[in-house]
Amino acid sequence: MTVAILDPDGRYAAEYPGWLADSGRSLTLLTGAPVTHPGYAEVRVVERYARSAAVETAVLELARSVGVSAVVALDPADQIRAGGLRDHLGLAGQSRDAAVALADSVEAAELLTRAGVPTVRRERVRRVTDLYRWAHAWGYPLVVRRRRGADRPVVAELADEAALRAFADGGMPADPSAVPSLTVEPRADGELHHGPGLPVTDAALAALPADPGHPCAVAAVRDGSGAWAVHSAHYQPAARPARALVRAQAGLAPDPTEVA
Repeated sequence: MTVAILDPDGRYAAEYPGWLADSGRSLTLLTGAPVTHPGYAEVRVVERYARSAAVETAVLELARSVGVSAVVALDPADQIRAGGLRDHLGLAGQSRDAAVALADSVEAAELLTRAGVPTVRRERVRRVTDLYRWAHAWGYPLVVRRRRGADRPVVAELADEAALRAFADGGMPADPSAVPSLTVEPRADGELHHGPGLPVTDAALAALPADPGHPCAVAAVRDGSGAWAVHSAHYQPAARPARALVRAQAGLAPDPTEVA
């Protein structure tokens, strides 16, 4: 049996063998970077790591040949693929659905809304008419963001209809299937609060599918009436030491030397 470790840039390649030395399993590293480190049964350098199914195929091959006891993945971009592999292989740990909820801003908002947690208004964008629809419903200014990712970078700030038209002319493909995964929301100009400490953020943290190996972060914004709503909720690996996350994902007890 082996622990399959997904690490796109080999950032922690030198550390995993020490962190998992008491696992009783061999270690297999799958990475997009050419790295060489002792302590692995195998290191597989996967070409086009982020843009192909080669990582999933390699883990499934390992499961057939030697068996996989756990899938470890720290990088936010690997969470959904790792969750899908755990589901397929019947492994303990974060599922694909849980990973999606912590990677996709629309899914997170829908989960929190079902749990009765107030969230900011946010909608999918697939075509230009979506922007005009929500501009009519909400007014300006609006912010267009990437739908997935911990930081969800801003793609465009739309102060008025002229800005919307300019963005549509220069940044929106005519074919909806070619549009990146985007969202639109009113610009948040109110006071921001990060982390627990408010009823709304505490309720969000209780509703989100986090576990010791996949901590999450929330932020809330206060509107003009003084009401708070969750603005963002996502997986945040920096919330705990990488060693602690790796051991939790591998199903090992916390290292007693870990500094909380």
